[in-house]
Amino acid sequence: MNIIGAIFPLGNFSNENNQSFVTHLQSLLPFARTCLIRGDADQCFRSLLFQASLSYAAIGKRVSFYTPVPFQTIPSLVHTLIPKSLSEANLHLIQFHYLSTLSDIHKHLIHSSCDIIIIDGYLEFPLSKEDDTFKIISACALLKDTYEYLSEKLHRKDLVLLCSCTCAEVSMANVEQRALFDLAMDIEMLEDGDYRAQVHLLTNTNISSAINFRIGRNEIVPLSATTEQQNK
Repeated sequence: MNIIGAIFPLGNFSNENNQSFVTHLQSLLPFARTCLIRGDADQCFRSLLFQASLSYAAIGKRVSFYTPVPFQTIPSLVHTLIPKSLSEANLHLIQFHYLSTLSDIHKHLIHSSCDIIIIDGYLEFPLSKEDDTFKIISACALLKDTYEYLSEKLHRKDLVLLCSCTCAEVSMANVEQRALFDLAMDIEMLEDGDYRAQVHLLTNTNISSAINFRIGRNEIVPLSATTEQQNK
């Protein structure tokens, strides 16, 4: 399952050639296994990550969901993927781990045997010191090394890593320049209250996609989806 397709139900959208948008994304991003969600719209991050965990669990994938704050309520869900009954959602395949430090996450990860790694709020700390950018790059590089270690240890080339971060744009630009993730999803709130997710393939700057969506009381509704591929 494509990472973007796990977050949004885009099956009803088509590109300019009347090709399924998800199929088109899959052809553009066949190897994308790691994704960083960032921006200043952190109130929607948990809903997007939770939806991804449900999508993967629905196809039998084991999910490890790391978050420092326990869930009090079920986050907003994408409307076409809401199970009629939560008992049908394979929730038993989603393991929640409430850890408060990056050190705790990495110590737990190296012993993990899951199919999908989801980290809510990675790198949540103040960015006031000059060396914070270095710390961010180092932490992301460590996460990449841990991911690659697990991929080799588990002999699993399809291991997926999805995490969110609200760090400053200038700091995360350095992370993206080093291609420490396959994909970056930048989320911003629009003037009308809707959201836009701009997706960049970090290993190929000529490919980008944009998804506009709206968050209702108990659902996330995709509004439009486009993709662009520029030729050099």
